[in-house]
Amino acid sequence: MTERHWGAGSELGERLWEDKKFIEAEDITANDFSPETDLLKHFAMAGGVTHEEVLLLLASPDDIEEALRVSGIRHNGTDRPSLTRLLGWSDRNRRLKVMSRSADPESIIRDLEQGAQGIGLIRGEDALQHGLLQEVYSAWLNSRSAEKSALLRRRLIMLWVTYWVSVFQAAAGARCAISLLQDARLTNTMDLREAQDAQLESLFRAMEQCGAEGIDCHLELLAVRPAHADEFISIHNFIEEVAEQTLMDQKRFVRIRYGALLGEGMSPSAAAEIARLADVLVFDCEGIGNSASSDEAGQKVSAFSEMISRIRRTKPQLTLRINGVGTADLRMVYRQGIHEVCCHPSELAAIRITGARLEMRRRCSMILD
Repeated sequence: MTERHWGAGSELGERLWEDKKFIEAEDITANDFSPETDLLKHFAMAGGVTHEEVLLLLASPDDIEEALRVSGIRHNGTDRPSLTRLLGWSDRNRRLKVMSRSADPESIIRDLEQGAQGIGLIRGEDALQHGLLQEVYSAWLNSRSAEKSALLRRRLIMLWVTYWVSVFQAAAGARCAISLLQDARLTNTMDLREAQDAQLESLFRAMEQCGAEGIDCHLELLAVRPAHADEFISIHNFIEEVAEQTLMDQKRFVRIRYGALLGEGMSPSAAAEIARLADVLVFDCEGIGNSASSDEAGQKVSAFSEMISRIRRTKPQLTLRINGVGTADLRMVYRQGIHEVCCHPSELAAIRITGARLEMRRRCSMILD
């Protein structure tokens, strides 16, 4: 829909705000069973309808993201009453859990305050992309002296612990899914395991520190693209070994859910076998096409459809989450029976409202049928 069309929507908003007959009308003909008009009436009786609310409630669910952009009320860290009210309504009327992809503590705090229902994915390498952590990590990888390498490893773990503590503090008890470190520079399996060992030790020490401070940590640890169940078991055992060595008798007080981050093209039968062992599976859509156009909408999700179907038959109640989707992918998300999505912070508002609108329409159509 073009900006000109949205302008017309704003004029409609002015008329609805001013025209009390809209609230009192008993004969709305085609809209008798429209959940959107019912909601507008409810908002109007509760104190008036704003331009933005009319715009977002009368727009097609596929156009919510564009409506947010044109109306100028995209979630950008500031509270806008119209958007806040709509988001509150959407959260109360939506089964879909919408989680953030943020990795830095400040963004995590902001996203959770603005309605994100947890952190759906932090890649193990996210914290190593900048700052002192990046410098120490790179120096450790390039170190040729055993003594210097050991010193840098200890320093890396100390810095990593500080980072993870700040993440758990920011999450304040919300779920955090963290994948094991992946680094293209670590071509040797032993080198990769050593780096992941440092990551896990820092995570467990951070959880221990948070526990002593009374901070709840709800951690999901994700193996990255295991090829089959045996590899998943091997990674699980490796994590357990590091946990026992780090936490010792305190391990029993740490709550961890084990899962896997799965990519496109994996064997559905292998995914189903991993599902038998996992607490959560996350399908990684980042980097898969671009669903901005209507012709491509849902392609990211449909790439996993056979895998999801096989997993559902194997373990129906398993938590399934999709990372990297946009509003255009939500119809396919619902068709696949997925109830958790993880998105970029800038997508949170649009996905929350679009999800509620789609669910509301579905409930209405079921009543009419």
